[in-house]
This record gives sequence, C-alpha cells and structure tokens, in this order.
Amino acid sequence: MPYFDKGDDTRRDGFGPKQILRSTNPGSFSLESYTFAHESLDREDVAGTPMRYLQRGEVLAKITSGPHEGKVGVYQADATDGRGDTANIVGLNDTYLPYQLEDGDQQIAAYYQAVAVQGWCTERDASGERVVLSDTVADAMRGTKDLDILFK
Repeated sequence: MPYFDKGDDTRRDGFGPKQILRSTNPGSFSLESYTFAHESLDREDVAGTPMRYLQRGEVLAKITSGPHEGKVGVYQADATDGRGDTANIVGLNDTYLPYQLEDGDQQIAAYYQAVAVQGWCTERDASGERVVLSDTVADAMRGTKDLDILFK
C-alpha cells in the first residue's frame, strides 16, 4: 500500500504568502504603492538558503536619511535611517516577494486603510528578526491622518 512518509523526520516551516486581513472584500481596504529598498532588509535562512524576502503583513516605514531616502523598508525599532520612528510608518505590506529582493529594489503595495489580524502581522526586532506586531506599533497605525488600520 502506498504511503507518503519519506522516511525522515525533517520538517520545514511553511513558506509562502500569508493572509493578514479580516476581510478580502475590495471595498474594505486601500493600497498605496512604494519603492522598497532591498538593502534595508537583512537576509534570513529560508529552507537552507539565505535570502531577502518580504512577507505580507510586515510593517513598512519611510526611510528619511541615507542613500535610500524616500523609499520604504521594514519597520525596525532601533533603525537609524527613519524606519525606527513610528511617525514614519506608511502601512502594512501586501506584496509577497520570496526572492526578487536579491535583484534590487522592488515596487510594492501597502495597506494604509484596512482591518487586519494583529497576530498575523509582523515587525522587526533589534536583531532584524521577524516578530509579532506589538501593541505600541499597532496603536501608531490607528486613526492618523494618512493611516487607519484597525486590528482585531
């Protein structure tokens, strides 16, 4: 009888785009486009290969100084190029880029108005690791002039 056991216990974490929204009704969210600075993102191990990849639901912030000024990168609390300031947050990433950032900067879309699941969204810690979105950052994304993301 056939079976699907490969005979080893090696398991991988899931790799692919994830859902972050409470509703996928097109009338319930708004998007804006940005240029993502690929060098603002550290490489991480994906199935044994180090690469830069951008997942949906990552908090994005404007880069306000340095060679990538005017572009966006992932929000990281201790970043010194503007990405560490909650006032520079532009939204939640919608564009899944599994390997394209190895080729250079890319155009992405970010939610600036949406209803999302906070536990499914991420930010970066001081070491650049992806962590669950904190209450502090989530609060900074609610009801501002250019940003209105409700978390449930």
